[in-house]
Amino acid sequence: MSVSGKQQEFFAPILAACAPIADVDTALDAEFAVSALLGGAYAAADEDRAAAVARFADDLVSVLDGRGDALAGALLAGLSGVAPAEAAARAGAALDAESRPAWAAEIGTARCTDAWAMSDVYGDQTEFVLIFEFADGRLGGAPHACCVLTDANLSVVKDCWASTEPERVLADCRRSAADNHDLRLVEVAPSTARSTIEPLLAGTDELPELPDSTEFAEDRALLLARLATLPAAPAAGAGAAADPVAEFLAAPEASIEDAPDGVVEACARLIAEYAPADPHRWSPTSAERFLVDWVPASAVLDAECVDWLPTVLLAFVTYSGHRRGLPEDAVMATQEAIRGRLDDFAAAMADAGGNAATAAQVARAMLSDGVDPTDQDAVRSWLATNLPR
Repeated sequence: MSVSGKQQEFFAPILAACAPIADVDTALDAEFAVSALLGGAYAAADEDRAAAVARFADDLVSVLDGRGDALAGALLAGLSGVAPAEAAARAGAALDAESRPAWAAEIGTARCTDAWAMSDVYGDQTEFVLIFEFADGRLGGAPHACCVLTDANLSVVKDCWASTEPERVLADCRRSAADNHDLRLVEVAPSTARSTIEPLLAGTDELPELPDSTEFAEDRALLLARLATLPAAPAAGAGAAADPVAEFLAAPEASIEDAPDGVVEACARLIAEYAPADPHRWSPTSAERFLVDWVPASAVLDAECVDWLPTVLLAFVTYSGHRRGLPEDAVMATQEAIRGRLDDFAAAMADAGGNAATAAQVARAMLSDGVDPTDQDAVRSWLATNLPR
């Protein structure tokens, strides 16, 4: 790929600032440095940040290709480990024998030896601690931890950072969990960490403003590279998945006195739709967001469902809390949060009422447009296109 004079001019001051990278002694130091370099491009992008990083990395490989000096060798080796896949492959191919650092063979070879998750009692926020080691510590670098703070309600990563003192990080987590009965520290499968973190990182990429953290942008590329070395989550079994609504309806909590026929099930299906990946994870925060933000903006309800939804939600979160084994005071706190936002829910639904359609009207319109009501993807697509927001 040819390099324009504009690209050379753009990268000249960047490469001058990167000069110390030519002298790093380990693969990890190079990965840290190149991840921070890519993080600068990520943080500077106004939109489509992941694509901006990919373009930056690809252009940088083009500028470095054929230079043959120590800095080019170190940067290409680092890029081969932490750049987006296409640029990483090009960087590895462009690395020549003369400029190849002694540690280059260790790039990307760190393997996860331990994975932990510390979360609040509800699972609203979880800090993952992933520990990695190189087989050759002399050339690869020290054992290190990639730490990731996730927010399940916002569906984003709020922070990530790396530490070359993984035992200290774990000791701090153990101490925090021992001192605070609302924190839970558990060992997790690396595949679980990967399947949880990767989609939340993608969500963070789309935020209008990045998390208020210096380390997040700097260590994002390293984290993505480390996650890619973890096993993927096992594929779902061939058998039909359990229906959380059917299970709820069979529980004693679903026996709601005087509820009209069908209303409990209709409300429960809406509740389960809010977070389909984990329909039984409820907290004061998630319940409030559901009632006051999500339902008024996203749900189509008839008058009966509007009236009964808070009651069914109380029953559903009680059932879910008991199912998850939450302490009774944690379940009660979620119940109180729901009761405390009933007026806000009523006001929000009244504000949304001017644009509301009845469930029957919506169903008739979908059927007339040929939408299969059992095809959830088709239903969501139709709703997104046809319902006012």
